[in-house]
Formats: sequence, structure tokens, C-alpha cells
Amino acid sequence: MSVKLTIGSAVYNLKENHLREHIESIIAQLTDETELLLIDDCSANNSGAVCKEYAEANDRVRYINMGTNGGLSRVRNRTIKEARGTWIFFADGDDVLADHAIETALAFSDEKYDIIIHDRQIFFNTKTGQDAPPPAAGLIELPAGAGRDISISCLCMRPLDGDRHGLGKDAYYHAAWGAIYSRDFLLSRELLFPAGQKKAQDSVFNTYAYYCAEKIAYLPYVMYYYRKDMQGITQRYNPDFTETAISLIGHHRECMEKLYPDDTEVFEKYKSHRLISLSVDSMKLNIFHKNNPNPRDARKRAFLEFVNTPPFKEAINDYDTSGAWWGWGVPISLARKKAFSRLDFFFKHWNLCRLYFGAINAIKGH
Repeated sequence: MSVKLTIGSAVYNLKENHLREHIESIIAQLTDETELLLIDDCSANNSGAVCKEYAEANDRVRYINMGTNGGLSRVRNRTIKEARGTWIFFADGDDVLADHAIETALAFSDEKYDIIIHDRQIFFNTKTGQDAPPPAAGLIELPAGAGRDISISCLCMRPLDGDRHGLGKDAYYHAAWGAIYSRDFLLSRELLFPAGQKKAQDSVFNTYAYYCAEKIAYLPYVMYYYRKDMQGITQRYNPDFTETAISLIGHHRECMEKLYPDDTEVFEKYKSHRLISLSVDSMKLNIFHKNNPNPRDARKRAFLEFVNTPPFKEAINDYDTSGAWWGWGVPISLARKKAFSRLDFFFKHWNLCRLYFGAINAIKGH
């Protein structure tokens, strides 16, 4: 029987209980028409051994070791190369598939779409409870032009009007795990993840993928559970973040030059959303992170260098903070004033500030 669905799980130095929960959420659903690829990016802990254990016990599971550590993009690209299925479902090895995800995907496996977007939920610690059966309603075909709009949203990180495009609030098309992709579509368009990019690889991949997609559908059903780990890479100290952000900007500029040349509206959206997000994260996860070991004077020099470095300088100086979300508006306003001490307090007491500004907004709302 031919394989209709490949699930490609990216594995690297994961907590054993999270990895096992991930694998078992998939193995419980595997059929003769499905396969699971456990692709280990040369983990230094026992993640590889755990993957081998499951692969040896189940002939629908394949374990692949990348040989050398090369990052998530190489793992995703290996998934595309190794996949036997008609459809590819990219997954991260510490997240969980919904109870009926495979059954639901197979029900639509003969549909002629390039991409099928689905819903997701965020969870902490361990997923509990049973999922509802898949909907009887089926797929919703997105209107013409939706692919371009989604592509720009992935590029610029600007929210999309989901109602106008027929997408629900739980759809998350920015991430590769937020949809399933036709393998023939990916191969025919030669779509790959940017090798070597350490952050937001999916934004580059999906900018191209949705731009190229001719037929996109939406499945209003939770297929994927994303684990929110407060100690994960999106929260911990990252001394290379700014360098990684500059690399990402280079990939994004290439996207704009190829897909949206001379489109000033796209550039302005990119500047006011993606560049601001990267600016805030560069301060939050690098310069002002509580685990930054550098002395105060060194951090202040790094901060002053950062706010004077293009394109961050232009984005910070031109950003309209009036009406902005406090998590962007406050730090950008302080960065513009080069208020190092106040920013140091702000980022080291993020949760306290969140409560404060939440209360202020609540009062204003009344």
C-alpha cells in the first residue's frame, strides 16, 4: 500500500519525557498509509537512543541521524528528501499530535491542494484530555489572493485578517507545523528551508511556499499541540541572537527582491513589524537578559552599538509607538531615548511590567 502521509519529526537534545510523549502520540495512530521519520540532528543526550528504540520496534518508523549537527533547516530539508508520502507533516519532537490528526489527514489525502492549513493549540507541561472527533464539514478552500497575503504575513510578521480569508483564530500558518504540504508541490517548486539559518527558518520557507501555492485549503480542526516551554530557546539567553537576526534579515531581503520588488508597502510592513520584533528580541534575549554574564559597562556598549546599527536604527527611530502593544511600544520608545537603565529594569522585570501595563490597559478600556 502506498504511503499517503509522512510525519517528519525534528529531534535535537530533547527532554526524554517530552520526546516519548511526542512519538507515542504519533505511533498510536500510524497505519499502513503513514510513516514517521525521526530525524536526529546529532543530539548529545539520549534523544537518538530513544528514537532508535521506537524505530526498531515499529516498521512504520524510520530513524535517521544527520551525521553532523546542521540545524533545523537541514533536518526539514532531509524530511522532504526522505519522505515517501503524498503529504508531509513537519513536526517538532517535543510537541504532540492531536488524537485524530492522522485519521483526519488521511481523509483528505486525495484532495488536490498544495497546502492545507490546520488549527493548533498551545499547552504547558503535559497535554491532558481527549480530543473531539474530526469535523464532518471538511476543508474550506481559501479565496484567490490568499496565498500572497499569507506569504506577506509570514515575511513581515504582520497579522492577517483571518476572517477575510476564511481562517480561524487557531490557524498558525507562520510555522511549518501549522499545515501539511503536498510533497509534489514542494519538489516541483524546489522549495527548501534556508540552510544555516538558526531562527525563523519557517518564515522564509513559508514566504515562498504560500506565494507559489495555487490552491490552499483550511481545515478548522486542531491537528497539532505546541508545547510552550518557558526554558526553551525562545526564552533563554542567546548571545548570538543579534547576529542570527541579521542573517534572517538577509534571507528576508532576498525574498522581497525576488517576490515583491519595488513594493514599498511590503517593505514598510516589514520595517514596522518584523524589524521591530527582531529589535525587541535582540534586547530581551541578548543585551538585557538576566543571564547575560557581561558586566554592565560592556552591556551598555553593546546596547549603544545595537541601536546605531542599520536596519535596527531606522526601524527603532521610525516606529509609531502610539497605540502599540506595550511589549513593543515601551522598549522601542526607551531604546529611541537610549535609556539603558530603564530598559535593564524593564526586561529583568518583564512579568511585573506585563501586570502593570495590563492593569493600565484594563483601566483605559473601562
